[in-house]
Amino acid sequence: MSDLKPFTESSDLLGQPDALRARIRQDGYLFLRGLVPTPALSEVYDAIMDICKDCNWADSAGHAQGPARIEGAPEFWEVYDRVQQLEVFHALAHRPELLDLIEVLVKETPFLHPRNISRITFPQTEKFTTPPHQDYVHIQGTPDVFTTWIPLSDCPQALGGVAVLAGSHVHDILPVHKASGAGGLGIDTDELDLSWHTVDYKLGDVLVFHSHTVHKGLPNRTTDQLRISVDYRYQGVSGAIVEDGLIPHYNRLGWEQIYQGWQRKDLQYYWRNLALNTVERDRSYHQNAKIKES
Repeated sequence: MSDLKPFTESSDLLGQPDALRARIRQDGYLFLRGLVPTPALSEVYDAIMDICKDCNWADSAGHAQGPARIEGAPEFWEVYDRVQQLEVFHALAHRPELLDLIEVLVKETPFLHPRNISRITFPQTEKFTTPPHQDYVHIQGTPDVFTTWIPLSDCPQALGGVAVLAGSHVHDILPVHKASGAGGLGIDTDELDLSWHTVDYKLGDVLVFHSHTVHKGLPNRTTDQLRISVDYRYQGVSGAIVEDGLIPHYNRLGWEQIYQGWQRKDLQYYWRNLALNTVERDRSYHQNAKIKES
């Protein structure tokens, strides 16, 4: 981990729209300490952890137990389907602190992709850690999509987190190859001659980055802790969005199943009355990805 440099913090630029936009144009990311109130995050963490305990992914004290459950494996869905049904998980993405920040970056009404993602990472699963990649390959639509990565607990480097290749967003879409980990595609970054940046995250911190910014997961090197985080994606309401960006993550459950029992109607189907510019997905990235030679 010694080759990782610290993030540039941008909390002091809140309230300075031009400075925030200049910073993300320069670095490809913003790191903001304490942007989201911790009670809102802890509520989501507790709800997800309760499911993990109920399914024996964690013991009564919240420590990881049993074999690692890898995202996409058959045993993964017993927890993840229930996470997708959590109203508090989806509601967190609508926090005004997040929407106001995105509005500054896109300079128009922000639009939250309803395809919200949670990651639950077991310890000692380095092989399946998310490889270096650019989100645009997976999200598509307008390039000006911004991902917010938010840990739901303190996340020191031993627990993992996300690292960003600062300045990489100025490059076009880089060639991809097949890889283990979320998304299934990776890229080679050695020739970019750029530095990886990360930090010891605290609860309330938010990382925001452009869809062209190269980033990767860091391995969970603890012995008994689950790393639980969320990914929310935003863009301007006028930008293009792929049609399948409006369906649930992994599309195992329909929205009617997900919304069952929810209290807030304003969080449901909020995009249906918008004149969105929907486009088809380019599937050539996955179809043409090669197996990386060792």
